Amino acid sequence: MLRITVEKRDETWVLKVEGNLQGEWVGELRRAWWSTRDVAPDAPIRVELADVPFVDAAGKALLTEMHRQRVQITAHGSLARAIRDEIVTGRSPNRSGVVDDADGSP
Repeated sequence: MLRITVEKRDETWVLKVEGNLQGEWVGELRRAWWSTRDVAPDAPIRVELADVPFVDAAGKALLTEMHRQRVQITAHGSLARAIRDEIVTGRSPNRSGVVDDADGSP
């Protein structure tokens, strides 16, 4: 199950995501993003991974695409932050959940 809440906060449109971002739900987030862009094409957009315990490969690909299109990705909780960090930096976390620097040190 996935819940996506879309709201405008100041000048930013926020897509608050709660639940597992996987399978058919990835398409729901994509539609919410596109709808928001259609309504406010020049407004900043932020995705909040509020209570997201799991993101599958398709969900990570969508979040990566969104990030490349200047959508800000924020996260609440250590697991969601690790997922966000992987998307934003393009690197996977190590076994302890820390995203390594380019030189291999945590």
